[in-house]
Amino acid sequence: MVLGCISCKNGQKTKGNDINTENNGNQAITIKDSFESSITAFLNIKDEKSINCMVTDNYVRNMNGISVITNKNELQARLSLYITGFPDFTISMSNSSICEKQGYVNWIFTGTNTGQFADVIATGKKVKINGFSHFYFNEEGQIYQEDIFYNELEFLQQLGYSLEAPILK
Repeated sequence: MVLGCISCKNGQKTKGNDINTENNGNQAITIKDSFESSITAFLNIKDEKSINCMVTDNYVRNMNGISVITNKNELQARLSLYITGFPDFTISMSNSSICEKQGYVNWIFTGTNTGQFADVIATGKKVKINGFSHFYFNEEGQIYQEDIFYNELEFLQQLGYSLEAPILK
């Protein structure tokens, strides 16, 4: 992740904490705004069919280094789990950087678990999770890959689950 930011440092555009570096005038601002708008819209989709024009058919999501989604249909199914489990969810960007055809986003997921989430019944608990996503865009501006990182244990603990010590026999 750090290497990606360093490798395109001269063309880097950032948002967050009142930092904004522009090197290519109005065209750079337009491209940056377009990517940031795409990312914000993608993060907060409430209808799984809306992603059709935002991602490629062979979209890939790696979560904490593990491939968890390998196409658009799997992404729609995963999104449906979150829409059902956390109907009030929002994802806000706390900081972002756009470089070439890549986006780097620190985000905050908040929501209340009022619906079934996968095989888990609703707990009624609120969650607030910080995470990081690295987005890759194709020539048409669609997302073809996302590498996402967040603490899954913290997420589950906020839902009321706990980790038991292993049995060492």
